[in-house]
Amino acid sequence: MKSLIRLSFLFFLFFPLISAQNNSSIDGLRKINGTKLYIKTMGHGEPIVLVHGGPGLNHSYFLPQFKELAKHYKLIFYDQRGCGKSSANVDTNSITMENFVKDLEGIRKVFGLKKMNLLGHSWGALVAMKYAIKYPENLRCLILSNPTPASSRLRDQTYSVLAGRTTQEDRAKRREIMATKKFAEKDPETVAKYYKILYTPTFFNREYIDSLNFKFSADYKIRSKILAHFYKDTSFIKYDLTKVLYKIKCPTLIVVGDYDLMVPVSYQIMHRVIINSRLVVLKNCGHFPFVEDKNEYFKVLENFLGSLNKKK
Repeated sequence: MKSLIRLSFLFFLFFPLISAQNNSSIDGLRKINGTKLYIKTMGHGEPIVLVHGGPGLNHSYFLPQFKELAKHYKLIFYDQRGCGKSSANVDTNSITMENFVKDLEGIRKVFGLKKMNLLGHSWGALVAMKYAIKYPENLRCLILSNPTPASSRLRDQTYSVLAGRTTQEDRAKRREIMATKKFAEKDPETVAKYYKILYTPTFFNREYIDSLNFKFSADYKIRSKILAHFYKDTSFIKYDLTKVLYKIKCPTLIVVGDYDLMVPVSYQIMHRVIINSRLVVLKNCGHFPFVEDKNEYFKVLENFLGSLNKKK
């Protein structure tokens, strides 16, 4: 039971080329780095690429809240390798952190972005950090929203925090769902209910969990087996980026909730080592501040992005 809960939590924490002048909306698959990734664009203006959490989730939980940011920016969502609406026909040996980073570079090239505005949430922020370390010259700015810690040692401390906030009622509801045939078959709606119960303790105000939009594909059972191969990648199981975060040179915003599962030292280290960084801690918010305090969250993002335009 404990191993399944930890595996589920880790799963959260963690084409023809399109010309740079083509600003039309995109909603479909594009061939990138040996697979087909699902891409969805929304809004108009300066492009921002968004990296969702997981591995195993998809871009759906960013919506509808991120429509607020789409009022002034072109948002580029994509489902990571093997996730969501991206192709499930993928070589299991390709499920590695290295390829997730390469996939992100492929997204940049597809849109012809010389320098990319990049936002990563939770596990997606870890992918974004790895990208920023490898391709610092390709970024205009970096937004790390509720980032998975930059070391596996600090990441593992989140399990204790989660366990301490999980009530007996939470555990009973989880056991009830896990005992069902639909859960064993990985029915999409049943899996979504399970995840909502699992992540209820990550909210300061638990009532907001109903506003979190988890969607899973009909073939999630197949995809979950594919993505389980991530746990063969030693760079995912054990890592420490704290000594190389200095390689991130672009303006960086670190935004977290004060009730997040990540221990404060985790984001404090990021802020200290990433020289050109700004840290904002939102009050009375957990791991999904864009759900719990939508107005303040997007105000922080818009102020940061606006400050970059003033420096032009």
